[in-house]
Amino acid sequence: MEVISKSPQETRKIAKQLGRNLKLGDIVALYGELGAGKTVFIQGLAEGLNIKGKITSPTFVFEKRYPVIIGNRHGIFHHLDLYRGDSIKELLSLGLEEIFSGDSIVVLEWADKIKEELPKKRIDISIEVLDEKSRRISIKRN
Repeated sequence: MEVISKSPQETRKIAKQLGRNLKLGDIVALYGELGAGKTVFIQGLAEGLNIKGKITSPTFVFEKRYPVIIGNRHGIFHHLDLYRGDSIKELLSLGLEEIFSGDSIVVLEWADKIKEELPKKRIDISIEVLDEKSRRISIKRN
């Protein structure tokens, strides 16, 4: 699926709709240049999952966790930002195998840094900057 967003609010709304359909065990890999709107998209996903509180990018800590309830199941929404990771070895040392468990939703900014290590079953989101406010958002479920 491919959509054009004409504003950050529209990007957030598109992500919110996707967030409403996420399930525990889902992995969302985000791709896009700096400033493309990856964090805005994640804020929309969190909103769709009814996660309360401010969602900010965990650039300097790599990961932030938020409790989530889907149906009657409790889980964790893992928001990872791999931008500052220097090597694949360093990034894998974060314990990704454990994080990719069935009781979590994992969302990765800068997923291209570990693309070869990602589970094959995932949702790939590419955000392409078209102009100052417009973005092409491609959503592909593998």
